[in-house]
Amino acid sequence: MSGTGLAADAAVEGQGPPKRAAASRRRGENLERAIYSAVIAQLEAVGYARLTMDRVAADARTGKAALYRRWPSKAELVVDTLDYALPAPEDAPDEGNVRDDLVEHMRQKAEVLNSPVGRAMQSLLAEIDRDGPMVRLVQERVFQPRQNVFQLILERGVGRGEIRSGRLSPLVAELGPAMLVQRFLGDSSPVPDDYLVAVVDELIMPIVRP
Repeated sequence: MSGTGLAADAAVEGQGPPKRAAASRRRGENLERAIYSAVIAQLEAVGYARLTMDRVAADARTGKAALYRRWPSKAELVVDTLDYALPAPEDAPDEGNVRDDLVEHMRQKAEVLNSPVGRAMQSLLAEIDRDGPMVRLVQERVFQPRQNVFQLILERGVGRGEIRSGRLSPLVAELGPAMLVQRFLGDSSPVPDDYLVAVVDELIMPIVRP
């Protein structure tokens, strides 16, 4: 029965409209996770331009004031959401084998890009001005801190004698992530695992092997 019908029945019986149970408010980390999830859902559904603090607050079942206490603007909220959702730089795999570490790192990144987070990023990057302040903020706070992970994995390989130090350069370190991002932005379908493995085995490892 609809809520309107229930209220009408109660009024007829002299009881008045039924009271709605108060929704429990999230706090701390639970609230932040709910807000980040709401941002991802809103980016995917309506895009950056139409995303509002009101929409996010409603989706996260919290008040708008809770958002503004943490984030002074929509841009700051979106950037923090992406930073939270993507693998942290310190979570780089370290299994003692440079090839396997590179493949695993590419898989970690692709898993996120193939998820709603990736679709939200596609929506955001397609919509914002490539020379504007928002894209620079995303580059500085989200992408740049993660660009060194490939370099770190390769440097560990140099220390173990798996890689020639003379062949290690910023260009080589950027190759894997650049190929992944190009594939991600150029094709709406999920990035396949065999593509990730081929980038490592056919492009990167032949360059750096002793």
